[in-house]
Order: sequence, then structure tokens, then C-alpha cells
Amino acid sequence: MYKSQFVGLDDKPCETKCLLCNCTFVLPTNENDFLTHLYVTHRLIIGDIWKIASLKSYIHYWSIKFKEAPLTTYCTMLLMDCTPDGKPSKNEYYFLLSDCLLEDKTLRYEIHQAKLEWALAQQEAERVDTSFKRGCMFCRMEFCGSRAVYIKHLYQKHNIHFGKSENLVFIDELLDKIQSTIESLICIYCEKTFKDRLVLKEHMRKKFHKSINPNNKTYDKFYIINYLEPERTWKQRQNNQEAKNSQTLEGVNSENEDEEGSWSDWNDESVAITCLFCNYSNNELVYILKHMKEEYNFDFEETVKDLTFYQKVKVVNYIKKQLQLQQCIFCETKIDNILEHMKNEQHYKIPETKVWDQPQYYFPMSENDSFLYNLDAISDSDEESDIENLNKTT
Repeated sequence: MYKSQFVGLDDKPCETKCLLCNCTFVLPTNENDFLTHLYVTHRLIIGDIWKIASLKSYIHYWSIKFKEAPLTTYCTMLLMDCTPDGKPSKNEYYFLLSDCLLEDKTLRYEIHQAKLEWALAQQEAERVDTSFKRGCMFCRMEFCGSRAVYIKHLYQKHNIHFGKSENLVFIDELLDKIQSTIESLICIYCEKTFKDRLVLKEHMRKKFHKSINPNNKTYDKFYIINYLEPERTWKQRQNNQEAKNSQTLEGVNSENEDEEGSWSDWNDESVAITCLFCNYSNNELVYILKHMKEEYNFDFEETVKDLTFYQKVKVVNYIKKQLQLQQCIFCETKIDNILEHMKNEQHYKIPETKVWDQPQYYFPMSENDSFLYNLDAISDSDEESDIENLNKTT
């Protein structure tokens, strides 16, 4: 299998031919119609379809394979006591295509990796792009150069919270969607429609509806976590966000009135950064780096100075994963008092690149890792080469 075979990673609606006949469906728009067709017409069921990063790529691959061999070569045969239209009937046969088959499991993994790397490359391109220009959708300020500054402005001045820019991708499309929603007098959280902008503004302020609707799956594509953790449900992320919103609401003074043209109900608060090896924390990264150098003889800046941005992400996640497993970050020895072992053996250093430079270490160990958020502050690698190197892996 080659990642160059994969099509439709961008999820733009397009006609897709059925993998078993000449019928076509617009995917992902008409996904339910397509799956119904497979079940009723071909008695084919695709297992755990929500785990497939790109259904179009998946269908494209199997349409080629099914021309070479019959369904029974790749599918599990199932016997059920009903026909596809639901009528009782004994021993009706169906076919299950799932990751129980090694080839299918490998395909799903490779599609996920291809889509992850595609999204990360897009995110990095947005991060280094300096041609961004946009006026604030709530006030008269104009921005150019950095999308991160624009996102921060929405948060600090208008209390509109999409999350940190480091967690976002396809930001221009997200902003277009939010602006269109606001201009249509629709609340971005509860999605109710209001009679005018003033009523909408007051509703969003009083109800604290200044984040997007976590139940609306059309926003999934804008959050990099959806590419990193395909098996993590949106509901889990929703519950985390609701808990945070609840805590924030306790500190909001309902008597505060907005200034003209501004929705500033709260101020940005610095998030404490935690040492990679212990619980020491500080709001300034410079003190964290100094602490690690003095306490553990671990010079993080020197260690990662020649690495790309995403390699630095992997190093941080690798270290945290190893310590969580109580394994030495250098020799991978598993021992209860791992920090003492690393000190005695002078193993406060990372191993050879092939050990930690793995796709699995794109995944953060916690949802809001403040250390990762601050990697840009110590990133002096050639940002264009970061994108180039990332693209070489796709």
C-alpha cells in the first residue's frame, strides 16, 4: 500500500463510485445513503466506519481489490435471521469488511497516518504564513501576518474561545464559518436564531455562549486532536469543555457591562508550565528550562536545537510517555524509582532518533499540555524545512 494512492483526504464532497457496482454517491455528504446501498443491495457491512479517517480513500482501495477477487476473499461471512428490508428469514448471508483482516487494519492505519500528516502540514503552513489579512468580525481592528494574534484577540477582547491556535487547523475556513454564522444572527454555541445582532450579542454574553457547539461535527475538521486521536469520541471532549466552562462561569461577574464594540468579560490567564520530570511549575518557560538544567542536568534547548518543530513535539511526548510507564528515557529500563536511576546512570538525555521519532509520539499525554504550547518560544529551526520534512513522510 502506498499513501500516494489515497484520495479525498480533504473531505471535500465529490462523487464516489460504489466499490461493487456503478452507482455513485456524493461523499461524505450522502454517506448514510451509500452505507444503506451497500447493505440493501450488496449485503455488505463495513465495521467501525467512524474510525476510518477518509471513507473515500478506503472505498477507492477496496474497489480495486474487489475487482481482483470475490468478497469472500476479504470479508467475514455472517448469517442473520432477516432480509435487508427487515423481514424475518432464516440464515440470510451478509459480508463484514472490518479490521479483523490484517490488510484492512493496515489500510485504516495508513489512511489515518496520511490524513494526520496532511493536517499537520497544513497547520504548519498556517503557522509560518505571514500573508494573513483579516478584519475582526466584532470590532474595527485589522490584522495581518499572524493567525495566532487574531485568535488571541478574539479571546482577550471579545471572549470568543475556539481554543489555542496551536490546536487549530484550516483556521481561515473556521473563521469564515463563524463569521457567516454570526452574520446570519445564529448563536455559535446553541445555534438558535435571533432577530437582530444586539439580541444575539446579549444572549451570547449572558448565557456565556462564546464557544462553538461541541455537538456540531462540522467543526471536527478544525481541531488537530480529531486527527491525532481518531478513536476518542467528541462527547468526551465536550464533557471536558463543559467542565471548564462551568469553572469559568463561577468567576464571571454578571454585573459587568461590555464597552462599546467589545465583549470583554474576562482576561487571558497564564497557564502554568510543568517540568518534564517533576511537579515544579512556573508561568514562564525560561524558569522551567533553567530548573531542568540545574536539577537534572538536562539542557532541553541544546537537546532539541537541530530538530524540527514536530520532532520537538515528539521528544516531549516521548519523555512524558516513558516516565508515565516508569521507564528510563535513554535506556528504557523499567524501575520504580526511575528518576534516581536516570540520575545515577546519567541518563537524563534522549536516545537515538529512531527510538522517539515515531508517529505515536505526535499524541500529547494530556489534552492541554502547556509545555507543548510554548515550544514555539524555543523553536529556531528552519520552519520551511519543517514543512518539507513533514511532507516527505506522506
